[in-house]
Amino acid sequence: MDGSLLLWMGLALTVFWSVGVYNRLMRMRARGLSALGSVEKHMRLFAELVQEAMPQSPVNDPQKPGSSNAPSVDGWTRLQAAWQLVDQALKDTKSNSALAVAPLARLAQAFAGLQDAWRQLNDVPPDLAGPVVPTAMRTRWEAVAQRVDTARGGFNQILTLYNEALGQFPARLVVGFMGFQPGGRL
Repeated sequence: MDGSLLLWMGLALTVFWSVGVYNRLMRMRARGLSALGSVEKHMRLFAELVQEAMPQSPVNDPQKPGSSNAPSVDGWTRLQAAWQLVDQALKDTKSNSALAVAPLARLAQAFAGLQDAWRQLNDVPPDLAGPVVPTAMRTRWEAVAQRVDTARGGFNQILTLYNEALGQFPARLVVGFMGFQPGGRL
């Protein structure tokens, strides 16, 4: 009788411990998803900036030999194409397992491409009409970029803690059984 009581108590402790590990990891994953939502919200502000900027971009024909604004038109087109890659990567992270490594790596790469297109556009020398990118837009872009960087930092910190929790000894015993996968970084 005492042996069976100890067996049932051990089984109950194991079940309660497993439920506790599961709940802890689910809370951590939910925090990661919330942080990813914050990153996405701030990244979507770039779409507004790109859309606002497109009508302001020069209307000269880039194929016309004497067109002085041809590099800037190409720069705006590159910026818009880079945003579309970021937008598609954001959609991919939502459609797949949101914290999976591959979709987050594609999003980080697409975002780096957007920032690179922005830098290239800003590197175009000013002409007689002034700089290619208006000063107000530069200021807004920098503010949005700072928000995104802050949100990305928070997301990466949360995912680092989540991945560490997956690898800790007691949790490691049940992680695979419960279907938890390590998350990626931005």
